[in-house]
Amino acid sequence: MSAPATVGRTTITGPLAGVELVIDRAGAGDAAPVVWIHGELGHLDGFGSAPLGPTLTSAGEVLAMHLPGWGVATGVERFDRLDDLAMALWWALDRSASGQRNVVLAGHGLGAALAAEMAVQQPGRTHGLLLAAPFGMFRTDEPGLDLFGTMPADMMASLYGDPTGEVAMRHFPKPIDAHARGLSAIRRVETLGASSRFIFPIPDTGITARLYRVADVPTTLVFGSGDGLVPVSLAADWSRALPHARVVVVDGAGHMLPYETDDVEREAAALAAAPPSTVTG
Repeated sequence: MSAPATVGRTTITGPLAGVELVIDRAGAGDAAPVVWIHGELGHLDGFGSAPLGPTLTSAGEVLAMHLPGWGVATGVERFDRLDDLAMALWWALDRSASGQRNVVLAGHGLGAALAAEMAVQQPGRTHGLLLAAPFGMFRTDEPGLDLFGTMPADMMASLYGDPTGEVAMRHFPKPIDAHARGLSAIRRVETLGASSRFIFPIPDTGITARLYRVADVPTTLVFGSGDGLVPVSLAADWSRALPHARVVVVDGAGHMLPYETDDVEREAAALAAAPPSTVTG
């Protein structure tokens, strides 16, 4: 993978004591800025590969948020509610020149749940909304795999369309020694501990009751047909709450579809390039 020529990083202290929010940025163009919010497993791949590849960064600026508690930004212990964290991300964007414009909010998994909360809070600043395998809704008849009670080796087929492929092995490399195994275990505790504040034990955030706020925001929903964490059956529930949304189901893809395919990247770029719609919030 080849990174863009320029990648900048901004670290913003606040809005609460002990919190540091971090934004990486790259790309240039006339399209609306895209704010990318990583999922529950963290910011796995940097700029230069999907979902932050050249299709996206050649269209316009991309702002990749590092959520507190996932190894770069700090202070997750100050947040117990997604809507409070969403407000903090808007606060950080207010301090970024590109973030002061109307933006496309794009996220994956937990990051998609956050993107939805942000759009609900400020629909008038949301040029578009892309939700890839979003947490936030739950079905008792098809609950999906328990992220917190399943070992990584038992999750691979639910996470990846190709559980032994290059992307899966890059994200979950086989430890070469005891030290590497220890670091992997620490990383797992870190990411699951941060995620559990928001989507444990049931990933129902109550977002359904608030989505009327984004009825005028161009929205794309992307699901993997083989996603074992966020079952594709939830696409129908999201569609009922967002009847105007475009729905894309990627055949054979797992939960990590933003990294295994370029569908999410292409859909985000299309939203960013589209003319602004009339939005009232």
